[in-house]
Amino acid sequence: MSKKTKLNKRKILENLLIIPDKGRRPFFSREMKLLNDLCSKYSQEFMSIVSFPKKFESLKYLISPKLKSTLDKKFRAFNFKLDFSKYPKYNIGDKFGKDAKIKTTKKTIRDFLNE
Repeated sequence: MSKKTKLNKRKILENLLIIPDKGRRPFFSREMKLLNDLCSKYSQEFMSIVSFPKKFESLKYLISPKLKSTLDKKFRAFNFKLDFSKYPKYNIGDKFGKDAKIKTTKKTIRDFLNE
């Protein structure tokens, strides 16, 4: 049996934010509140896997209107399920015949221009 690992909110904060050297206690209390708000809107599993090109100073950036649309787009992609009933299913069958052997030669610009 595989035991489902508990998601650590502190690890989520470490992945998304730059942790300050001083004043960690008020920082974590403030950011945990924001993370709980984000987890209630999205999901904790989503917040654990979401990533951005750079780390932020606070989760307030994710709540701002500019990044909120990006976060919404990533959440829709996270929850997207393809409906296969809309598309026909094709049976290609077994393979027959020999594979074609294609010789590839490196073609330089000079070879191309000399043709």
